[in-house]
Order: sequence, then structure tokens, then C-alpha cells
Amino acid sequence: MNIVEKEATRFFDDFFRGGKVNNLENLKSKLTTKLYDFNRDRDKLDFLKILRDNTSVALEEHKKICKGGGCRFDDERSTGLFAIDQEIDDINKYYTYEADDMDKFSAVEASDLHSKLNEIEEQLYKHGLGQEIIFNEIDSLKNHFNLGKKTWFQLLKGKVIDLTLEKTLDETIVKEIYPKLSEGFTDIVRQLK
Repeated sequence: MNIVEKEATRFFDDFFRGGKVNNLENLKSKLTTKLYDFNRDRDKLDFLKILRDNTSVALEEHKKICKGGGCRFDDERSTGLFAIDQEIDDINKYYTYEADDMDKFSAVEASDLHSKLNEIEEQLYKHGLGQEIIFNEIDSLKNHFNLGKKTWFQLLKGKVIDLTLEKTLDETIVKEIYPKLSEGFTDIVRQLK
């Protein structure tokens, strides 16, 4: 368990305690104050995700026991989830994920993959597979090189699997696409298997 996880677990235990009424103002104040402990947005988002998960689990478990509904516990946890979601939305407005330096695409690698994606689009169009959904997925991949190599190839793999399962792309075509794109990135692709 890393420091952010430990802090989130400790904070969860105190979040709904403390003597004050757990209304939106007080819960938001506690949460905002705690988030000042973290400088990195990634840490804040991880913290909020853990806090949200723990709060959701506690709320669901309580609903199994408390059949009346609408009790103070439900209201406080729902208000807490609202405050957490507001913080997540606020951070996500300006947060951009950036991969570790070791995992970043170089300009040459990104350009090469971009060209390969364009070639694949042309091939698919020539084969009469010019469905808009396929081109949208390929264009989406062109905009996500900032995710880093490993995450980008996971995204590629997921999109290719989805298109195959939805019968949008034939399996034989997929077997041509993935190796072409992963050429030169064997270490990354091997990690994903």
C-alpha cells in the first residue's frame, strides 16, 4: 500500500466523524483541506478514487442492513459522494495524464505510428471497410500518444478486440493490423500478453 492509499484509508475513517454535522459545506471543507496535502493532481485523483470506492462500498453495505432508507447514514454518504465527485470533476477539467519518461513515445515513434494508422485507414477503405466507426476509433488512437507506449498499446488492443467482437472488423484483418502497428515495440507488446 503506497502513501496515497494509506492516507485515503485513514481519512475515510475520519471523513464522516468529527463532531460536526456532515452537510455538504462541512464535508467539502474537510475534503478540500485534506487535498492540500497532495501537490500532484495524479495523487489527488488516486486519493479521491479510493475515498469514493470506500464510501460507495460502505453505503451499499449499509443499504443491505437498513431497510428503511433515507437515514442519516445514507444522506451523509450520498452527500460525501457528491463532494468527492465535484472534486474529481474539478481536477479532471485541467488534468492531463503524462507518461513516465521511459514510456513516452519519441517524436519519431509517434510520427511513424501516425503514418501506419493512416496506411491502415487507406487499406480498410480500399477493402470496402469504410465504416465511420472504424475510422473514428483509428483517429482516436492518433490523439492518445500522450498516454505512453504501454497504455497506448493496451488501448489499441482493447479497440481492436471490441471491433472484432462487434463484427465490425474481420479477424483476418485484425491479424494484419496489430502486428503492423506493434512492429518495433516488441518489448511493450510482450508485456501485454
